[in-house]
Amino acid sequence: MLEIKNLKFEILRDTIIRDFSLNLGLGEVKTLFGPSGCGKTTLLRLVSGLDTPKSGEIKCKFKKIGFLFQDNRLLPNLTALQNIAIFNDKLKFDEIYENALKIGLEKSDLNKFPKELSGGMQKRVAFLRLYLSGADLVLLDEPFVALDHDMRDILINLLVQKIAKNELSALLVTHDRFEAARLSHEIIELEAKFMNIKRTITLNEPLLKRDARYEEMIVAKEFKGIVYYE
Repeated sequence: MLEIKNLKFEILRDTIIRDFSLNLGLGEVKTLFGPSGCGKTTLLRLVSGLDTPKSGEIKCKFKKIGFLFQDNRLLPNLTALQNIAIFNDKLKFDEIYENALKIGLEKSDLNKFPKELSGGMQKRVAFLRLYLSGADLVLLDEPFVALDHDMRDILINLLVQKIAKNELSALLVTHDRFEAARLSHEIIELEAKFMNIKRTITLNEPLLKRDARYEEMIVAKEFKGIVYYE
């Protein structure tokens, strides 16, 4: 439902992406894994329409795209509740509150402005805005940075439930090998420049059956000695 073909992108004649192709189907998660500066976030921006490629094609048949940026991008003059509901006018308070409780946000937190929330709480508000937006394709750019391990697992499990029902597809950018192993159907490891594909790793274990032990097994098998940083 998402087809990227022979994509090229430049900034002032400096090539960022050169001849990159990718297909993403319904209920599928593909992860872009590679060193900083290789073009991963730029690709998400191109898919979302925030940037325009120099050449190549992006065909998207998903109904609605959601983007979770590295920074939270909450509107400072709106409460957490208003920020969460901004992309889905059909949301009811009870639905927002029920899901907020799942990620450790209280009713009182929903009435606060972003500046009154901690960084981790702002991250969770931004996640919930995406999660309840009604998007069927989500672009995730380092979505769990600054969250502790337990909260990361809670958010991942919420995503997995929707993905497993074919309600959601995702294109994930991460430097975290464990996140990649937990969420991905395919991991695309990239070289340092131009979004050149170094290798692809296909993971066939159903997402609902994966746990910390599975993550550790994949990391030990596929990523021994490979660590990329933000």
